[in-house]
Amino acid sequence: MSAPAVPYTPPVPGIHGNESYINFEFSFFTLPMFLLTLPLLYVPITIIIILRIFVKLLYGMRDKNVNVPLFSAISIAYFVSILFFILDFVFVRLFTAGVFTSWCASVEPNHYLIVLYTATYYVNYASMVFPFLVSTMRLILIAYPQNQMKINRTLLRIAIPMIFIYPIFSTFFMFPAVGYCSQARGPFPFGSVLVGFQNSLFGLKNSYFLVANNMLWMAASLINNSILLIKLARLKSSFCHNGRSKKSYKAEVSLTFTTFSMIFSYVSSSLVVISYQLGGDSTYYVIMFRPFGNDLDMCICPWVFYLTHPIFRRKTNNVIHVNQNEKLQS
Repeated sequence: MSAPAVPYTPPVPGIHGNESYINFEFSFFTLPMFLLTLPLLYVPITIIIILRIFVKLLYGMRDKNVNVPLFSAISIAYFVSILFFILDFVFVRLFTAGVFTSWCASVEPNHYLIVLYTATYYVNYASMVFPFLVSTMRLILIAYPQNQMKINRTLLRIAIPMIFIYPIFSTFFMFPAVGYCSQARGPFPFGSVLVGFQNSLFGLKNSYFLVANNMLWMAASLINNSILLIKLARLKSSFCHNGRSKKSYKAEVSLTFTTFSMIFSYVSSSLVVISYQLGGDSTYYVIMFRPFGNDLDMCICPWVFYLTHPIFRRKTNNVIHVNQNEKLQS
């Protein structure tokens, strides 16, 4: 008589149930922990700058001396970048620092981890659209100076809901999946873990969607910004011939620098994609330093905008009469 068949139980992935990881003790004296603390040097002041930009938007709406749709798009982009920083901080930095290692090992693969994974990439995909949106609004401002306020206001009302619906089409396959933790290799010490997932819909992988989104929005933004550079060069002579103020031209230059600096958001994602294709330990080196690429994007854009735009300069006591068309175009 044959023995009864035993149902096959697939092995648990990653570190789950591993006693070595369950007993892991978190330490402050590791390289990932050191890298974890570095953002404290520059993120708080960047958040203050972003809040000052937002306050200037509120005053500008009251005084009607700024381009509200464009300022609104830039401000929303900055707040989305802060949200992505927070999620990525937990998703990469806290997990690789070993903060959640013992907890991960003591539980089964679960949906809590996939919620974190999905939320991080959802916000990442949403943030990819903003450089294209802002540069598009800049082109409309230059091409249709008389009607640009009305056009951009309509565009913004349509674009913002679409931006937050769009990432669902790049993350839907993660909804039925479960997240798990695995040991990071390469430069990471024992106890540094990364979050992955299994049992996704149709077996789809996130890398496909990351490549497609990154290439699409980076190419679109580069095209827009190249056109903006050409337009800006032509505007320089136009400002001189039409007697428009130097302040207006500085505002145009500032916004062009700002839209160009937003392209940094694609650099870190591109590095991850390239290293993933190469395979080996190089992927883990990129993962270790990739968050600083995201930090670069989050910090450079607000700082460039804040330091170069005339609206953030201190007012003088001199009374200057400005033509209505020279109202701050940003």
